[in-house]
Amino acid sequence: MISDDEKAKLKFELANANLQSIGRAQGLYVTALLTYICLVWGLFFVGSNEVSVHLGWMDLKVDGVWRITPFVLLVLTLAYRGTVTAAIPAFAHLREAEKELFGSQEQSFFGFDTHKNLLDYLALLQLLPWGKTRKPTDYTEEKSIWRRLPHSILPALFLGSAFTSYWAVRELSRLQPVHRAALIFGWCCFGLQVAYSLRPLWRFLLRFLGAKRTSDVYN
Repeated sequence: MISDDEKAKLKFELANANLQSIGRAQGLYVTALLTYICLVWGLFFVGSNEVSVHLGWMDLKVDGVWRITPFVLLVLTLAYRGTVTAAIPAFAHLREAEKELFGSQEQSFFGFDTHKNLLDYLALLQLLPWGKTRKPTDYTEEKSIWRRLPHSILPALFLGSAFTSYWAVRELSRLQPVHRAALIFGWCCFGLQVAYSLRPLWRFLLRFLGAKRTSDVYN
C-alpha cells in the first residue's frame, strides 16, 4: 500500500511536471509569435517585393507572407492564449499539492516555473530608478499603478498580433490582381483572433486598474 506521504509526493511531482510542460509550451509559442511579428514588420519596413523569406524548401515573397500572416498569427496567438489559460488551474493544483506535502507555503508562479520566457523577464523590469528590487506577488490590488505596468505586456502582445493581422489583410487587398478568397480567409482569421483576445484583454485591463474582484480576473 502507498502511504499518505508517498501519495502527496506523487501528487506534487505530477502537478509540478504538468506546470513545467505548460511553461515549455508557453515559451515556445510566445517566442514563435514574437519572432513572426518582427519578421512581418521587418519585411514591411524593407519596402521591397523582391525580398523573399526562405522556409526550408519554400521561398516566400512579400505578397506570399501577407497571405499566410493572418492564419499563422491566429494559430500562434490561440496556442499561446491556451497555455496562459492552462497555467492558471495547473498552478492552483500545484499549490494544493505543495500544501499537502510541505504545509502552507508562500510561492509565486514565477518561483514555480523553471521555463522562463521573454515576457516573464520583461514583467520584472522597473521604470523608476529609485524603486526597490522586489519579488513578484499576486496581490495586484495592493500595488501602485507603476507596479501594475507589467500587466500591460500581454495586452500589448495580443493587440500587436491583431494589428499585424489587420495590416497583412490591408496589404493583401492592395495587391493586383485582388485575391478575394485570400481576403475573405484573412478577415475570418483576423475576426477569430480579435474575438479570442477580448477576454484576456478585459481581464488584464482590470488587473492593471487594480480591480478588487480578484476572483473575476485571476480565476
